[in-house]
Amino acid sequence: MTCYAYAMRLESTGSIHITSNDPRVAPAIRFNFLSNAQDVEITLATIRIACATITAPAMQPLQVMQIAPSEVDVCDDDALLAWTRAFGETTYHPIETCKMGLDPMAVVDNRLRVHGLHGLRVADASIMPTMTSGNTNAPAIMIGEKAAPMVLDGAV
Repeated sequence: MTCYAYAMRLESTGSIHITSNDPRVAPAIRFNFLSNAQDVEITLATIRIACATITAPAMQPLQVMQIAPSEVDVCDDDALLAWTRAFGETTYHPIETCKMGLDPMAVVDNRLRVHGLHGLRVADASIMPTMTSGNTNAPAIMIGEKAAPMVLDGAV
């Protein structure tokens, strides 16, 4: 059994910046995890709930054991937050990096065209303006299905 604990819709935001005109040079990525106080509170609460679930008496017959956070007092905010900062990671479904919309943070319009660039569209999970509550596979497929006729219409 694996139990992950994380907040779905965080307020903390990071950034990605191009560092060179050489495409082989990596961009500067600043994750900025847990920079918002509300995110810290929610994250600590979700970890405590996961730990309580794993260690609940009802789980004893299954011989489930908590592997991480190990040797961290889950009642100590500072210790738990330090562990989270050291071992926390993304949930492997990055989205929202090329947000669709009309506001100043939007990268593509409602036809998936990149603002300010002729002939370039983005048609993947990065255009989702907010996090879905489930896996991103189905929404990414839907984006592709909607994008196909837009691209064909634009090619005529």
